[in-house]
Amino acid sequence: MRIISALILLTLLLPQAIPAAEDPPFPFDNPYKATVLGTPPELRYHFKSPVRPDTLAVRIQDRNVPELFEYSRDMFFTTAMQSGPAPLLFLIAGTGAEHNSAKMTFLTQVFHEAGFHVAALSSPTHMNFVVSASAHGVPGYVPYDVEDLDRAMRWVRRELAKNHKITGYSVAGYSLGALHAAFLAEWDTRKHDFDFDRVLMINPPVSLYSSVTKLDSWLTAENLGKSTVHQKIEEFIDRLSEYYLKADVTDLDDDFMYDMIISVDFQDQDLKTLIGAAFRVSSSSMIFTSDVLLQAEYLVPPQDYPLKTATPLLPYAQQAFGISFEHYLDEYLLPFVQFREPSMDRTTLLRNSSLECIRPFLASSDKVFVVGNRDDVILQPDDLRFLDEVFGDRAHLFEHGGHCGNLMYPPFVRAMIAGVKP
Repeated sequence: MRIISALILLTLLLPQAIPAAEDPPFPFDNPYKATVLGTPPELRYHFKSPVRPDTLAVRIQDRNVPELFEYSRDMFFTTAMQSGPAPLLFLIAGTGAEHNSAKMTFLTQVFHEAGFHVAALSSPTHMNFVVSASAHGVPGYVPYDVEDLDRAMRWVRRELAKNHKITGYSVAGYSLGALHAAFLAEWDTRKHDFDFDRVLMINPPVSLYSSVTKLDSWLTAENLGKSTVHQKIEEFIDRLSEYYLKADVTDLDDDFMYDMIISVDFQDQDLKTLIGAAFRVSSSSMIFTSDVLLQAEYLVPPQDYPLKTATPLLPYAQQAFGISFEHYLDEYLLPFVQFREPSMDRTTLLRNSSLECIRPFLASSDKVFVVGNRDDVILQPDDLRFLDEVFGDRAHLFEHGGHCGNLMYPPFVRAMIAGVKP
């Protein structure tokens, strides 16, 4: 797990460089390269006046938190506030991502520069959110995740309103967070907690199930051959290490990291493995967290409870990494939802986690916008047709960029700002 996480860290998008006076074309028409490599440092959006975001926390009193997760008892979130009155934009992270991850930090800067107070929240699939804020403890069923998000956002609003003048509300999210943003907007038309002015979906999936099963398929024998995921990752580490040893290293900055990754000849099959492994790392953490929180005995046998801070976790991590989302769905998530809602079936559960479920709202609302890419690796042809048909000119889809690969590309940034500015 540490090896995989180390490699994935190399693909994170780091601080921004000043672009040329005019925007050159996005350099990658290969969606897998775009997804892994992102925007080259010299092409990234330049902020006029970067701010230093603050990290705040909310605590639920008397919440039962296992000793293993005591350090995550508080729900942490990031803020970047204006000096005077402004609308508040909630920003929802993608699968397994934290409030202060690289993409979230970049987006926080984008929307603050656009004039918003910004409150950035971790994904409800992230360990800290599951432990500190989830009423269900079993992430992955979008309606339940949205209930948790809505409640957390009301806590955040209450805290921020103590010291800041808030003139309205908007919500944005990327990847899975974009799906959550859409469902939050539909939920709010009935609850009227926020009455959002704008809703921005950045690189959204259309069907959660369709997208994650596509990612999982890249970790099967069809893509890996006779190698295991761990063997593939070790091979990638060896190739990157060889480049590092031969390079004339003066500074381990974002330019060097980018050059190192792009200089290693990764084929599409390798890139798919990296993308799939990144998702599997997130989902395995989510599954382990839920299992320990509920003592569900899915990964951890009953004789091993309670886990302590000194308990070796590698055996559980390795087991969790081998669980596909489909197995999690059939063996853990669906039985949990059926316990709460006995009439629930698999087909309904999947539809309830798809944008198709709220299609009438999305088609009729003039405040919901999409910014994404036609070559997004998590989308199927039917998904693109859905976005075109439902959103029309409220969807700005770039031809190239993969999944969030052009997030820092200036034209993409300007499209996001246009999506949230009335």
